[in-house]
Amino acid sequence: MKINPFVGTIAALLATVGAAQAAPTLLTASNVPALAGASVIDFNNAATGNFTSRDFGGVTISTSTANGLAVDSIYSGSYATSGRYVTNYNNGGTLTFSFATAVSAFGFNWGAADQAWTMQVFDLQNVLLSTLNIAAQTSSSGYAGFIGANGNGSTIGSFKLTSAGSTDYVLIDNLRTVAANVPEPGSLALAGLGLALAIGASRRRKSAQAV
Repeated sequence: MKINPFVGTIAALLATVGAAQAAPTLLTASNVPALAGASVIDFNNAATGNFTSRDFGGVTISTSTANGLAVDSIYSGSYATSGRYVTNYNNGGTLTFSFATAVSAFGFNWGAADQAWTMQVFDLQNVLLSTLNIAAQTSSSGYAGFIGANGNGSTIGSFKLTSAGSTDYVLIDNLRTVAANVPEPGSLALAGLGLALAIGASRRRKSAQAV
């Protein structure tokens, strides 16, 4: 059976788009291609003090525990921090990061995490894309490191951090985000329309040839 070249081209394009949206994967370093050109929130201009939910330039950080988060600088210079940073000062429960605009990748300095954590990554519709395991930090690393996620073609709307233990006092600094290139709904609709028209034209030609 012959395939209309136009139909084949559109089908291949749609297959490529679908294949590009793989599940997000864990990042453990900031100098990776996925974070190239990232915007950085260093919290240094943020007012200190406790909070439950707070926006930091388009990224809202919240917790399930009232006033369980804080902007602080007590341990500045240690645990992968410099200047001010965000911490679950009152041992807040799940930490949620919500992006005002979808991102393709994110990451941040991560310190004092001596317990294992999990990171759940969601899309803009709050659909779970991936659950990533974060190992506990050790003294050999100075209880300091970097974690994040690469969307691998999937757009990210939020993520949640949950400690494997009951509580774990952690510090977060230099939050990096890369804005996602979200396809316009009209572009996808046009691609689908083009495919439908191409299939229809192919069928009409076959009908004409059969007469």
